Amino acid sequence: MAWSQIGIRIFHNQNSVPGYSDFFDEVSTVDQVLSSSQEIHLDYWMRLRDTRIEFYPYLSYHQAATDIAGTDFQLRQIGAGINTHIYLFDLIGDCDCPTFSKQGGFFKKGFFFMAGAGVDYSEKGYDGDYADGNLDAVFHGGMGLDIGINDLLTLTPLLQIQYYPDMSGHDLGPQFGRENLNYSTSLTQLQFGLRLGIRLDYDRY
Repeated sequence: MAWSQIGIRIFHNQNSVPGYSDFFDEVSTVDQVLSSSQEIHLDYWMRLRDTRIEFYPYLSYHQAATDIAGTDFQLRQIGAGINTHIYLFDLIGDCDCPTFSKQGGFFKKGFFFMAGAGVDYSEKGYDGDYADGNLDAVFHGGMGLDIGINDLLTLTPLLQIQYYPDMSGHDLGPQFGRENLNYSTSLTQLQFGLRLGIRLDYDRY
């Protein structure tokens, strides 16, 4: 893993949080709580030599909000994890250079499957007053396509599913005159994203 690259990923998320939607159903006409949101990742690139399996440790920030009966219910998450990109159609004997410099088919060189996992610190709150902090595991998988702008910059459209199997909820009821409840729900996100990669060792090519 001799080379290095940094990148930024920006996602628009379509969210499904069935537990939260059911919880607030009696006090709001909102069909889905936290139905959409934005997320940003900063990552660092590493790879196996001579095999196109690449690793991206990352830091992330995500925030979502829904107006419920005049009160802004919010979710904020700060996380860390790792993504793995696997270029199945060009797995062995890679030239170890940016996508723009590679010889061969555009799709073959640039398409990959990805999978990863991480952990987020999640806080829920009302009108900017956050509380109820929990550590939540997250898993994700999807696909992408590297598009080399030049030897320095690569743009990568991304499509992935992100899943939190257990999103705890505490002290959500009193703000709305409900009983204080402790419960768990899941969070599923369909993510449409774009990564901008910056190759620090581009002058080698």
